[in-house]
Amino acid sequence: MTTTDDSEQELAQPVLDDAFRHALLELEEYLHDTPDERLVELVLPFASRWTLPQSGLDLVRLSEEAHLFVQATPLSDRILTGYADQVAWWLSERMLLGEDEQADVEAARGILTTVRAEIEQRAGLVESAGYPRVAAAFRHVLEETAGGEPPANLLWRALALRIAESALV
Repeated sequence: MTTTDDSEQELAQPVLDDAFRHALLELEEYLHDTPDERLVELVLPFASRWTLPQSGLDLVRLSEEAHLFVQATPLSDRILTGYADQVAWWLSERMLLGEDEQADVEAARGILTTVRAEIEQRAGLVESAGYPRVAAAFRHVLEETAGGEPPANLLWRALALRIAESALV
């Protein structure tokens, strides 16, 4: 049985510094008159980016694979409108593979469970910091991404797109 002391728990909690609080305030104000049906579209990129490091995915390997995929694509194809989504689709399939290069759906489900828990934890964090609209939007993300199997799950695809974006800059 492992135990954690207070300093380890503090390290595990995200810190909301002044710059981050300012960004949250801008998002809070922007979301003021946003219809519920747009909340997920607007907040899913933020929620998935913020929780990606805690996802359990091998981000180094996946980033390298995304870069290789982009480098192997002719420039004429890279400028097409849907190219980022194509890279994300391919990467979402690669995210399913374990070390033995075989699909591991159970591990993928575990990653989704972890990310969903992180989003819920961050919803509580931003709510207690005074950003109730952002927290509500995070909870809408959780509702809209519930169910579904990787790689078709909306949250899974969002994680893949966040990784793919790093290869497209």
